[in-house]
Amino acid sequence: MRERNTFAAQSGRVLRRYSTIRRIWGIFRFIAMPMAVFLWASSGFAGELATCATSVRGVAQDYFYDADSPVLKESRSMLEWGLGRRGKITCPGLVTLRVLTPELSDADRAPFCLQWDRTARTYIGYAEGARDAWMTCKRPSRTFCQRVNGSKDAAKRLTGKAAEFAVTAGVKALVQPSGAVVMKGPAAAIGGKLVELGAGALGGVSAPVALGAVAITAVAVGGAVYVCSESGAEGAALDPAPVQDVAAGAAISGVPVK
Repeated sequence: MRERNTFAAQSGRVLRRYSTIRRIWGIFRFIAMPMAVFLWASSGFAGELATCATSVRGVAQDYFYDADSPVLKESRSMLEWGLGRRGKITCPGLVTLRVLTPELSDADRAPFCLQWDRTARTYIGYAEGARDAWMTCKRPSRTFCQRVNGSKDAAKRLTGKAAEFAVTAGVKALVQPSGAVVMKGPAAAIGGKLVELGAGALGGVSAPVALGAVAITAVAVGGAVYVCSESGAEGAALDPAPVQDVAAGAAISGVPVK
């Protein structure tokens, strides 16, 4: 009789332990396991992003980017793949251009190249022009581009009137395959026309006639107008739009930041 009671007591303890284990397992399944999967997925995603370093106007910056992006792979020339970095700069050219133009898509960035300062070993901005193997400008200069404030309407009007605008004395207008309209000519002529079309004048100037025949370039792309000169938008007496700073350590995807 005692043996039966002992066996029953032991069986009860085993069943209670089994029941406790089942409850713990249930908690693990519904709480711990999803958390473990989330952590695993997060670490896996982070592993897909590569880190790189660049330098903009003398300031060293690190970023993350998707090295497997087809657009990024297509943008890199054989020389950039083979010769690689420029000293301490390891970011592909397109990544740095994305940092400087976060409001544009990769397609809209087509007219622009990076301005590289060989002496200071840093990027000083971007300009309109042909690119070399590292996406820097084939013809380096001190020219840089700035987006013009209030130029949305001007960009729309210029896109459909490039030929008409080219009639202006001394101004050449070209529509690129990407759809961007590139204008080259006297600052007074281009600046005055842009103000007429709605772009913001610098300091309330209605027509920058005082600029005379100083040559500049203007690019209408991505719903805005960019003016390129040795003093940016001010070279056409136009008001530069606020720059959208990209925080160091951010993931650079190429998607426009609105």
